[in-house]
Amino acid sequence: MLKVGKYRCAFALLVFSVIACFSAPSVQLDTVQLAMVKQKIHEGVASERTLAAYKDLLGNAEQLLTMENPTVMDKSIIPPSGNQHDYLSIGRYWWPNPETKDGLPWIRKDGKTNPETQTDAVDRNRLSDMTNGIKNLSLAYYFSEDERYAQKTISIIKTWFLDEDTLMNPNLEFAQSVPGNPEGRPFGILDGRAIASIIPDAIDMLSTSPNWTADYDLKMTRWLSDYLKWLTESDLGKEEGEQENNHGSWYRFQVASLAHYLGDKPLVKKTVELTQQSLDRQLNSNGGQIHELARTRSFFYSCFNLEALTNIAVFGDEAGMDMWDFESEEGKSLALAINYLTPVIGGQDWAHASLHGADVSYIVPILARMSAHTDANEYSKVLTKAIAILVKKERETGSMNKVLQELSLKTTIGY
Repeated sequence: MLKVGKYRCAFALLVFSVIACFSAPSVQLDTVQLAMVKQKIHEGVASERTLAAYKDLLGNAEQLLTMENPTVMDKSIIPPSGNQHDYLSIGRYWWPNPETKDGLPWIRKDGKTNPETQTDAVDRNRLSDMTNGIKNLSLAYYFSEDERYAQKTISIIKTWFLDEDTLMNPNLEFAQSVPGNPEGRPFGILDGRAIASIIPDAIDMLSTSPNWTADYDLKMTRWLSDYLKWLTESDLGKEEGEQENNHGSWYRFQVASLAHYLGDKPLVKKTVELTQQSLDRQLNSNGGQIHELARTRSFFYSCFNLEALTNIAVFGDEAGMDMWDFESEEGKSLALAINYLTPVIGGQDWAHASLHGADVSYIVPILARMSAHTDANEYSKVLTKAIAILVKKERETGSMNKVLQELSLKTTIGY
């Protein structure tokens, strides 16, 4: 039985996706909460949902044991550099130009994914397979302590990041490229967000495995340091950092995440300050996100941007900067932006373009973070309503919601 009401008195403890109070330099995971979930699983007192999520996690991990390790060397399109080790992807919303004989240069159709951009001819799917595989296997290892999962995680890491014959160079010079345009694009840096959010925590969880060596740790620190240097010093990185929409937010998340993991506290503080300053340029007076509302999937992108902003706010805690309650001179704040979205949970229609509707799942992680990091009880109440909507849909469809399922493995709160 799914009991949503149990959330009401416990949301102050909730942490989903990110928190900054770890003994180790974790990025996205609360090690204290994970330890409590692990204990409940092994004592057989975890909630029905948590046990089901754990079973699915182990099932996925078993399948991943036989997965061929992804590598950038397997793409069939060679990057403009001529170096197969350079990551290459094509912007998902770009299509052949019907006005030219050769279809070049491709043109943009916002919100409409071109299937040709998602093939194995480029690296996007392999990057996703790599990060998702590492995420699932490392978490399965943490909960089960089954060394097979650690060994496979390490094997994937070695193939993608460390082995000279198969590694990815620590840059995104040719990410989200456009056929017919030989120049690199800053927007492809968005592809790297999974590396910054998943890999540091996976390394943290692998630290207890006898198969994870000091040499691996040193080499991964070097790779992540080189990638952070590229982000902050390259022309493309600097240009992406100037973007005023979700691209700029996710760029700053990557910088803050890697700086946090590598112990560069001044850079963390600087990045949080830049994020605070960006709010005036991102939000209108009502809290609507100017650039995201112009998109054809406006609700998704509004939540997508807020996911990055609230992730950065967690790093602000470490830097002694309270971004949760921060308000600019123009009155712009995270709360203002979130409050612009929450009427949807109460049944109000979303007044902007949204190709796939206003899916409440998108906002749940954001509300969970706000509820955990602020004293405003309103977010706990709204989150309870949002979860109730998702649980109702679960009962109607007979399938568990992925957001709630993942949440159940990262917090001890039952529902």
